Amino acid sequence: MGAFQALAEKLSCPVCSGKVQGGKDALRCEGCQAVFPVWGDFPWVFANASEWKADWTQRFRFYLQQLHDDVQNLKMELKLLDLLPKTRERLQHLVQAKTEQHRELEKLFEPLLLGQGPSYEQQLAAQTPLPETQQLMGYYGNVLRDWGWGEEENQICEDILAAILGPHPLGTMLVLGTGPSRLAYDIHRRLGGKDTIAVDINPFYLLVAERMLAGRNLNLYEFPIAPTDAKACASRVKCRAPETLKQGFSFLMADAMNPCFQDASVDTLLTPWLIDIVPQDFRSFAKKLNRIMKPGARWLNFGSTVFHHRLQHLCYSREEIPDILAESGFEVLQMRENVIPYLRSPASCQQRSEKVFTFMARKVQEVAPGPAYTPLPNWLSDTGMPVPIQADMQQQMIVNLTLTQVLAQVDGQKSLQQIAEVMAPTFELPASDVLPMLKRMFGRFVEGRGRSVNF
Repeated sequence: MGAFQALAEKLSCPVCSGKVQGGKDALRCEGCQAVFPVWGDFPWVFANASEWKADWTQRFRFYLQQLHDDVQNLKMELKLLDLLPKTRERLQHLVQAKTEQHRELEKLFEPLLLGQGPSYEQQLAAQTPLPETQQLMGYYGNVLRDWGWGEEENQICEDILAAILGPHPLGTMLVLGTGPSRLAYDIHRRLGGKDTIAVDINPFYLLVAERMLAGRNLNLYEFPIAPTDAKACASRVKCRAPETLKQGFSFLMADAMNPCFQDASVDTLLTPWLIDIVPQDFRSFAKKLNRIMKPGARWLNFGSTVFHHRLQHLCYSREEIPDILAESGFEVLQMRENVIPYLRSPASCQQRSEKVFTFMARKVQEVAPGPAYTPLPNWLSDTGMPVPIQADMQQQMIVNLTLTQVLAQVDGQKSLQQIAEVMAPTFELPASDVLPMLKRMFGRFVEGRGRSVNF
């Protein structure tokens, strides 16, 4: 039997919905023979797992490059002659912290950093096709809160969920959008979980959580926007779990929007801080979750309900959620709101509270799950199709061509006025009209310096 066979028996192939067979280094679909590799000690169950790994590896490399560049820039600042002694001390502390952060995260990311990746400039140009809400370090504070800042916030969240769940056994508990996984870990321990599967789309969180549950420490740094003092500008946080979990808890890289689980395979579903950030319509998402839950299974949701969509009819209020659950085959058992402390770092002057919305619903009937969700057009999903000519692409081509022509004039000798005179025939405008355009163009480069690019 493969190392992941128990987990594989609950999965369905995201390509053909067939059964999945476990293995040591990869899972495999028994039907279409699709392979789902094991990277970082957990399986990646995607139709195009290699593309997902490439995207996240690019983000890892880019973040490490940013840390390296930050250190070099700080060292340049330290060469200034008129620094105050305390300023110099603060900058030296930042250099040490970012150097150690680079070293620690490079070790953590090691399973995904094999081989050479794209250049810094190529990454800037290509970006990555993952959801906008899923930046590599977008929820970095949650990692520190879960495993390093103490127990207050974690205990409050655990108590709220434990009170709603009651004494009923968890059975097979699926946690979608598990993040750094402290809440999943706490509920599993407190309520005697036997089989918990923690799923996320971001391998950084799973790499951290897997290390925590294995009983290993991780020393990270926090860089608060509003530090309490000079030393707190780079605050060292020792992350660790209260105790080791050796069995009954699995991690899985997979897409929560198209759950890769067998029909009626889940007894308890937990969605922490998830339903309002998925890019698909919550009404469609709820129906997909119905499919994987057993009759009578409980769905426990915890977190905010600040839906972010371009279309206003998809930005549901809390009053609309019971109706969505009802049409999706669920009966609402409990609903409550609590104001809790949220991401209150001991190193930051800023203190935040959040109103969280918790509901527990029971599956009472089957509903059709609808088609698989994809944010991409067919020609992006099927890379053999021709790329259509689109107006926004043509516009971007003109913008890029213009920018390239302007930058080609920068030789360290010409002034803005001279470049404007050279470019005037291209723009079919007098140099006096081209000059303010160039000032705005180059001004954006100056303003962009020092801004971090999120991956």
